[in-house]
Amino acid sequence: MKLTSPNTTDNNLFKDTYLFQMLDSGICDMEAGKELPLADAFQKISELRECRRNARL
Repeated sequence: MKLTSPNTTDNNLFKDTYLFQMLDSGICDMEAGKELPLADAFQKISELRECRRNARL
């Protein structure tokens, strides 16, 4: 039997829920025509990756 923290499941569930909310928001933006030009999109991706990497440290 593997013992886990009771917070682990809640934390993963929160992350999954937040991810789905972000995806839904992105889909709504695309449907509304709020798409970024390709260069701006790649810049935003780079910024988000950098934030994610910094958060892990």
